[in-house]
Parts: sequence; C-alpha cells; structure tokens
Amino acid sequence: MDEIRKRKKGFSLVRRMDTPGWLRFAVPVISIAGGLLFSSVFLLASGESPLQVYRVMLGGAFGSAYGLAETIVKMIPLMLISVGVSFAFRMQIWNAGGEGQLHIGAAAATFVILNLTGYDKKTTLTAAFLAAFFCAGIYGLIPAVMKIKWNVNELITCLMLNYVGTLLISWLIQGPWKDPTGFAFPRTAKFPKAGEMPVFFGTRIHAGAIIGILIAVLLWFILAKTRWGYEIKLIGTNSRVAEYAGIPVKRYILTVMFISAGIAGIAGMSEVCGITHRLQANFAAQVGPSGMTIAYLAQCHPLGAVLVSFLFGALLVGGNSIQKLGLPVSTVQMIQGSILFFVAAGTMFMNYRIVWKER
Repeated sequence: MDEIRKRKKGFSLVRRMDTPGWLRFAVPVISIAGGLLFSSVFLLASGESPLQVYRVMLGGAFGSAYGLAETIVKMIPLMLISVGVSFAFRMQIWNAGGEGQLHIGAAAATFVILNLTGYDKKTTLTAAFLAAFFCAGIYGLIPAVMKIKWNVNELITCLMLNYVGTLLISWLIQGPWKDPTGFAFPRTAKFPKAGEMPVFFGTRIHAGAIIGILIAVLLWFILAKTRWGYEIKLIGTNSRVAEYAGIPVKRYILTVMFISAGIAGIAGMSEVCGITHRLQANFAAQVGPSGMTIAYLAQCHPLGAVLVSFLFGALLVGGNSIQKLGLPVSTVQMIQGSILFFVAAGTMFMNYRIVWKER
C-alpha cells in the first residue's frame, strides 16, 4: 500500500539512563569552543580579528606574573559564589540570590571589623568570617522558608532579594556608615590592619583563595563520600521518593540553603577584607550572575566550579586588556553569554541521545 504510505523517517530524542564519563568532559570543552567560535562572528562584524582579540586576552591573563595573579584575584569571589550555589543546585534548589547574600556577608563583616577594636588579626578575621557566614545564611533562609510554607518559587524570591541586599549596601555607605573623611565618595572608613586578610607573594592574592578551595574540597567530600551527600542528591533527583524513604526533605532544604547562602556571604567578606579593605559601591559587580553561570557550566560540581572560576577570572582580566584594541569590556560579557548558550545546548546531549527512527 504505497510502501505502507512511505514510512516517515526522522530524529528523536531518547533520555539516557546513564551519561558516559567522557561525554561529561567533552560537552563543556566543545561548548566553550563553540562559544568562542560564535563570538568570533561578532568580533569579525566589528572589524576585529578574533585571533588577535583572543591572543590579547590570553596575554593579559597569563602573559605575566601580574596577569596570572590578577586572574586568581578575580577568581576568588567567583569561586566562592559558584561553589555555594552549586551545592544548592545539586538538590534542585535554585539559589539565584548569591549577589544579595554576598552583599549581606560583606556588610556583616564590615560591621564586625569597624566595631571590634583592640583584637589581633586572627580574632578579628575569624569573627568577621562567622558573621558573614551566619548573616548571609539567615538571609538565604527567607526564600527557603517561603518555599516550604507557601510553595513560593525560590528563584523569584532570591532574585528579588538581590535588590534588597544591594540597595542596603548603598544606603549604609551613603548614610550611617559613610566615611566622614571620604568627601563625596560613598564608602566606609578604611579597615584597620587587623581586618585585612593576609596576602601572598607580594601580590593581591589573599587568603580567600585558600578558603574557597578548602570549602570546595569539603563540599565535594560531603556530596561524594557521605550519606548526607547521597540524600541531598536523592532529593535533587526525586524529592517524593526521598520523602517515602523517610528523608526529612524540608529540613534539608533549610540546611542546604543556609550553607549555600553562607558561602556566598564569605565571598563578600573576602572581597572587603582581601581587596577593598572597606565597604564601597560596586565592590563586587556582576559576581552573582557570573557565579550562577559558572555553577551551570561546572555541572554543579564543587571542584569543577573552581576550575571554571579560574577560566572566568581569566576572561575578566583579559577583558581589561582588550580595551587597548578599542573594544569595550562588555565584549567579555558577550563571550560569557555565548559560552553559556552553548553549554545550555550541550546539556541536552548529556541527558538525551539522538536516535534515527522510522515512523
């Protein structure tokens, strides 16, 4: 009957039962390459050679000891934010409030350092660390409680709370905490030496780098080697199955969100104690959104987030270098967006395989 009405042929997507290890490695690499190639189209349209632009960016980020050190400096807050949100993402809790939590942590650390006088560096920084972690963690509980009590989407509340955290900093540095000797600049007084993080090798690399790596290793160990980590991943896979298994899902949501937000608060503390040595406007611009991008690119793996943060730090430092070519720094944001687009597309190939079928 006309060859059974000419069977239709086409592609279909079949969900993978398990993703091969080589594919988990290949997809991010190919996605980054695809993002760079896609960005090349826009660079060519602006009259610039993509090879020249990428060469200048690489030279700025890795071509000197200073460039490498600055890459690590830019990496530190990105690493802390991305490691924190990756932890929440593994449980399908979409903590998009890293930017606001970072600002709350920075404010808490600033308050402690400016008011805790007469103590040595170790005591002062420890107090600032704990204040940043706990205050940001409590701030992160707001969307978690709303999710548990009223099933409010945490993604929306986290994004809204970003504005609250950012504007709170603006009010503090222009109002009650403003440095009276700072003229028209909105900022606090400079921190005493006891409130400044140690730096290494005569560069701006500070102790926040070590803190971030230790936190990443600790979270990796929890997720990969402990029962608690297994239960977190089970909740992320299917929360109803986890409930039937007797796992207290609501308590886990609160705990994981508290830890995730607290780590973002440490990122704020590391910036004001390690770099600016005061609370000021735009001290960590665009760190929050980039942290989410990094977490997604690293597939929510804490150690992977460290590596991808280093890459994004290089992009930021390299972005400053391309200004000599007459290109704006926003070019780097375009490249980041292109990479994220290809990573999002590449994720499909990790979760599904393409099958040729006759219908």
